[in-house]
Amino acid sequence: MIRFARREDTPRIRALWETCFPDEGGFNDYFFSHYFDPSVTLLSCENEVLCAMVQMLPCRLMVDGGSRSITYIYGACTDPAHRRKGHMARLLEQSFSIDRAAGRAATTLIPAEPWLFDFYRPFGYRPFFRVEKREIVQREPGASPTRLTVADIPQLALVYEQKTPVCRIVREERDWQEQIAMFDAIGRGVYGWFDGSRLTAYAFCWEDSAQEAIGLTGAQEQGLLHMLGRASLTVTGSGQGATLGCIKWYEEERHAPFGYMNLMLN
Repeated sequence: MIRFARREDTPRIRALWETCFPDEGGFNDYFFSHYFDPSVTLLSCENEVLCAMVQMLPCRLMVDGGSRSITYIYGACTDPAHRRKGHMARLLEQSFSIDRAAGRAATTLIPAEPWLFDFYRPFGYRPFFRVEKREIVQREPGASPTRLTVADIPQLALVYEQKTPVCRIVREERDWQEQIAMFDAIGRGVYGWFDGSRLTAYAFCWEDSAQEAIGLTGAQEQGLLHMLGRASLTVTGSGQGATLGCIKWYEEERHAPFGYMNLMLN
């Protein structure tokens, strides 16, 4: 049976989550305290035994000059004891039916491992969202950043819109608020560089990586490394160097050759 979760399902959902996604740095506790919503969690059960689940997180994508409602498939997992029984296939097909009935333009996901791109391909998912990922190494003092807060959200949004592709995930003020709160609570924080009063670049930082670094110069990268006390750091930003996520269009395929998504709890 496939159905959306209820609040009372949370303990066994959390147990399956811990089995499939072992905790790293307190993320699981934070996710279930601040993000988890049973009403968008689709379950596959056999005799009330939870076998697999996906979360259908709602979001919007800029495409063809406007924003469209899409679904972000997140936390897709199957209990090891119930794998190779078709649970994930049935969950995905059900999610597609739900999306189409709701008039959504597409479904997206970020495969956790490279081999999963091939797993999702038969369901109609195609590589689409691209990023630039590289390692930076400390060499010399640089331009020190400023710690950013929710007061900086309007400028963060402007840099994001100016320096990422036209086809990108839409971020509302609440999205920025939630991300800043999470990186402050379990990461190293959010940092930015200003030209006078104008924000020109920013970085959302974990202990060993900048998950989203937009607009940084070489001097700013060096300043970030020095501030974090790191000899090296993996930084991810806008670009076409690596495929991060997939899309399945429900309509005629759009003309954008690629898009940008990040800060998606990935």
